[in-house]
Amino acid sequence: MRHQCLSRRLRFHRQNQRRPSIRDAPSPAKSMTPKIWFPLTHLFALAVTLAPGLLPAQTFLDPSRAASNTSSTVAPQVRESSTEPLAELEEDNTFAPISPGDNDIGQQLILKRQEKARSFSAWVDSSMFWTDNAANVDIGKFDDWFYNGGVNLAWQKRLHSRFYADAYIGQHWYLYDEFDVLDYQVGDATLGTLIILPELANTILHAHYQYQRITQNIDDDAIYETHNLRIGAQKTFLIDRLNSFNTNILAVFALDTDPDLLQRHEYAAQAAYSFKITRRLIFTLAGRVAYYDYFNLDGRQDWFQTYSASLTWRPKEYLELSAHYNYAINRSSRDVFDYETQIAGPSIALKFRF
Repeated sequence: MRHQCLSRRLRFHRQNQRRPSIRDAPSPAKSMTPKIWFPLTHLFALAVTLAPGLLPAQTFLDPSRAASNTSSTVAPQVRESSTEPLAELEEDNTFAPISPGDNDIGQQLILKRQEKARSFSAWVDSSMFWTDNAANVDIGKFDDWFYNGGVNLAWQKRLHSRFYADAYIGQHWYLYDEFDVLDYQVGDATLGTLIILPELANTILHAHYQYQRITQNIDDDAIYETHNLRIGAQKTFLIDRLNSFNTNILAVFALDTDPDLLQRHEYAAQAAYSFKITRRLIFTLAGRVAYYDYFNLDGRQDWFQTYSASLTWRPKEYLELSAHYNYAINRSSRDVFDYETQIAGPSIALKFRF
């Protein structure tokens, strides 16, 4: 009965020409209500504009956060010497056959001449996910399927010695099966640099400017728009020819955001373990913890955790097939924004370098 009622509300809002957003709330500067009631006046205004069942829904009000549920963030990688970010040493080189002398001299690696560096990478990806909490709410959860697909173009070039220029532009679509009022599209562009530090076991430092624009349709006005400075470091530890461990820390500073109620800084740490079942089949476990500081939303602070498992098969250099499971937990200083969600499904990607 609850789902039927919510469905009727959603059908009503699909008829609106423009998707309401948190920007429709009155500006605190223009409000005559005492400051102590600031967040409540905004929620009341949203309650008038939105379906009541979607009032605290992160997917609806803040889709940039909802998009982070689908996967753990991948740190920038130096792509010069391998065709894929997850490629390990043996992808480009071959170990000599096992021999009785290995105990004395160790494994012998047959080195190959590296191909000429290819600066551009282009790929398309397509996923179909099921989630048990489509709107990302604490109370009144409902499940749904959604499609996530995108087109991507990246460029990377070695500038000098340890310095690399790095750029990316992409557009992704999030389309829900039953509750299409939650649909949104994400456009991303980044430009920055990578620095390899041999003094720290080839740790990679990265700094990027990021522009992100989210709409319901690509030609609509932006629901969310932000300019960020992203700074971080990542290191991959090769345990042996089959096992590797990756760590990544990241700080994202919001320079300008519209609507400004959603402006926040982010501080995150991630760890991932990968095991090569076969040369082309990789199993990965990852965990990420992030802290969000909303400095225009009455002191809102969120702790966001994501745990994921994935199985990736690369039958060809350009083809990647994956199965994913993600579990996310958000704990906020504003209880209305607490939620937990599970997401699972398959994906396919076609990748090319030139």
